[in-house]
Amino acid sequence: MVGRYRSAEEREALELEAARRFLKARSTDSEQDWDEALAWAGEDPAHGFAFAKAEASWELTERLREGHPDLRPAMAVPLVETGTAAGWISGRIGRRGVIGLIAATMVGVIATVTIQLQGSVDRYRTALGEEREVRLADGSILHLNTDTSVEVALRDDARRIQLLKGEARFDVAHDTARPFLVTAGSATVRAVGTAFNVRLRSDLTELTVIEGMVAVQDGASRSSRVGAGTGAAIRSGTVAVTPLAPASVKQRMAWQNGLIEFDGDTLAQAVEEFNRYRASPLVIGDPQLASLRIGGTFRAQKSADFVNALEVGFGIRAIEGHDNSIILVPATARE
Repeated sequence: MVGRYRSAEEREALELEAARRFLKARSTDSEQDWDEALAWAGEDPAHGFAFAKAEASWELTERLREGHPDLRPAMAVPLVETGTAAGWISGRIGRRGVIGLIAATMVGVIATVTIQLQGSVDRYRTALGEEREVRLADGSILHLNTDTSVEVALRDDARRIQLLKGEARFDVAHDTARPFLVTAGSATVRAVGTAFNVRLRSDLTELTVIEGMVAVQDGASRSSRVGAGTGAAIRSGTVAVTPLAPASVKQRMAWQNGLIEFDGDTLAQAVEEFNRYRASPLVIGDPQLASLRIGGTFRAQKSADFVNALEVGFGIRAIEGHDNSIILVPATARE
């Protein structure tokens, strides 16, 4: 490291700041956070060097943990932000251990590895309410739902996808020499040639297998096999596999046709679904309404039709807020 960062403490602080900026941008995957991170990296050659090490270290440890799950607790990622650069910690090793691991691993090959990684990792995203189809070089197809972000790395030994947020369907081209690995949260789905859907919910990862068979692992848990017509709820090292009726699979995949289907879902669940496509939310103004059961098929982009159906069929009144939100209250409620 050259320039004004001469002492070990200054270099350590710089590398911690680079890690913070990289992981913040990667976790949100917003244009603003990436622009801010890259602008900081361009301010000084030392910034750029530290930022490249942070990105390369992430990629390297992702590869290592897939090949050696028992190493995961002691790796340098994921890091946890506690409010300042000095507050970063990782697994069983402390701050100095993180920097030492990164430096010892990457100093000799940092330039080569960074160039290779920058050339092989592609990012795709959708805006709120947008859907997108991405055809990969191997013939696989990604279908991205609203407000979704993924990273794709097609390599000689494997095809690696990171679902950063949202929901995606994966139609995987058959290639026995290169398994197709999708990581979502702490879960990893392994496939060769199949079709499946992964959704990152706030409290768990939801898997739906449409064709073929996949293997699922969450953290250090044992791998579970999930076949076509089956779903899995994945959380905290547990993979709960459940068979799905054809109607349930159809309901989960309705988004690909721009639809949202309800069959006995609660109003709270219905509102949550529509809010995935709205800039301003639907809000349940009376808790007693939350448990109402809803049925029907609606256009995802036509939440007004859903609100009209509530007003006609359920005695609910919709009040528009100043922020374009819609508050749902009993028809007897006064403004």
